[in-house]
Amino acid sequence: MPTTSIQATDEITIHLPVGEVWPVLADFDGYGRWWPKSVAIRVTSGGGELLGTEVELRPSGGRSFRCRVEAVEMHQRIRMRYFGGFIEGFGEWLLEPRGSETRVIYHLEVQAHGWLVLLLGKVLNLADLHSRQMQAVLKNLNALVTGLKT
Repeated sequence: MPTTSIQATDEITIHLPVGEVWPVLADFDGYGRWWPKSVAIRVTSGGGELLGTEVELRPSGGRSFRCRVEAVEMHQRIRMRYFGGFIEGFGEWLLEPRGSETRVIYHLEVQAHGWLVLLLGKVLNLADLHSRQMQAVLKNLNALVTGLKT
């Protein structure tokens, strides 16, 4: 089966310290509050512990895929493994303190499987498509956490 590599890194600086941003990133049950409605997110397992939490994502018009939190460094990093579908690889939230601000980075490195993705990758820049979606996610995250402080 053909595979297509997708790598993307997106970021935003939020004008709040890491301690204000981390709780929102670590609350997978709350992702529906700030992820676009075009991506349905469902926590499939977790039981309160961040490590081992599994999430299913279903973009409208697309196939669902799953990820599992495989590493956590409190207030710094959440690494997720994509598995069990047409996407395999990892995504990672990184938080870098910058004084009273936080640089939030999402990095993705996956292999997408199948002929459809291969063909789409010939006419569309799949990393750019992912980045456009993640820029909306990051802007929504910023709006939510800064709105919590007003």
